[in-house]
Amino acid sequence: MIAIQPGQVTPALTALFDPEAPTAIRCFAVLQDANAGTIWVDDPSRPRSAYVWEADDGTLYRGGGQDAAGLLDAVTRLRQEGVVALGFREGDPDIALFPPEPNAGASCLEFHRPVGNSDLSPYLGPLPPGYALYRLDRARLGSSPQREAAIHRYGSLDNLLDKGLAVCLMHGDDTVCEAFADVDVRGTREMGVTTQKPYRGHGFATITCAYLVQLCEERGSSAYWDCAALNLPSAALARRLGFRNERPYRLLAWFPPWFT
Repeated sequence: MIAIQPGQVTPALTALFDPEAPTAIRCFAVLQDANAGTIWVDDPSRPRSAYVWEADDGTLYRGGGQDAAGLLDAVTRLRQEGVVALGFREGDPDIALFPPEPNAGASCLEFHRPVGNSDLSPYLGPLPPGYALYRLDRARLGSSPQREAAIHRYGSLDNLLDKGLAVCLMHGDDTVCEAFADVDVRGTREMGVTTQKPYRGHGFATITCAYLVQLCEERGSSAYWDCAALNLPSAALARRLGFRNERPYRLLAWFPPWFT
């Protein structure tokens, strides 16, 4: 396999990947040079087999013809850099190709919210006294509690500012909650949210995400949500905001040798 840069990605290579695979939106975000990751292909000019590894969550996506030896080699090599996860749905025949002895597994859910799917106005009213909502610009990203996580996911703050969307809820000088939306992939943006511990349990994530959904929809993008099935607050937040079309899937993960 040959490592290539996103600028070398061709339509033929992109077509190798299944847009209906679990969390496939992240695969295409890497191919679009919006999320950080690694791209491998057998032949850049005439691709028949390829891998995309999304560095933030560690998911490895498989495109084109695959075999067990090639997948094992990809997982083994990428484990030197971080966690490697493989997603699959019930009945996926590719499970027979997976490497043995994963270190962990999880049941997950993904959701989709079509543009205008529900009324967000209950969450878009006046903020509580002392609170303010802002677009995350360079200055605010520079002091964000999620700065390093954003760099890890997007490769750089410039990439996030250029291709993604982000908002933050502030209480005076305190960051309460931040919500991020990735690059538009085929008309959809993946969303995520982090609330600082002192402010959890008060509905601030719902308010912040509602404003971000509105921002996405103003740009013509629907929204995508993903979480572990056991993360009941995250799943409830998605449903509250009108995310539907729930699709379950499973993840198996292989940890790096230095992971403890």
